[in-house]
Amino acid sequence: MNTILEDFLGLKEILNVFNGIEKKYNWLLTDLDWCYPEHHFDYFEDFRIFSGSDNCLNSYWITGENLTKLANDNEVYFIWGVFSAFEKNQTIDLDEIKEEPYADGNPNFWCENPEIQHPKAIVELVFWDSSLILLLSKDNTLSVNFRNTFEGWKDLSSFNRS
Repeated sequence: MNTILEDFLGLKEILNVFNGIEKKYNWLLTDLDWCYPEHHFDYFEDFRIFSGSDNCLNSYWITGENLTKLANDNEVYFIWGVFSAFEKNQTIDLDEIKEEPYADGNPNFWCENPEIQHPKAIVELVFWDSSLILLLSKDNTLSVNFRNTFEGWKDLSSFNRS
């Protein structure tokens, strides 16, 4: 179920509605635009930050448990970012990612049937320019919890058709 919410929420607010479901996944975080003190890196299993002349590529691998701790221990807000959830037995080598899931400038969210960017991901949570949150999910329980909690959500496919 794909959902759009026109709101700006912190990570903790979103994870609270997942009711712990986020812990059954490992997460790949990419295309992040956020403010972070150095101690935030302690939460991640692995990360890569590359600054180039045109862009900043970054990717982070974190367990669901540590993602929850990061959100609960800190006020964390994302301007842009993609959080891709993978089954616990799945691992990602950050040096071998061919194309990172991205939010900023990605036209593929605005088609009739948007799809999760990474082929092995189960969930994709997208922070879009501090104004939208997109949830693309194969985990219906997670989607239902999200929709039951936040007023004003819309089905993303219906939103894109209008």
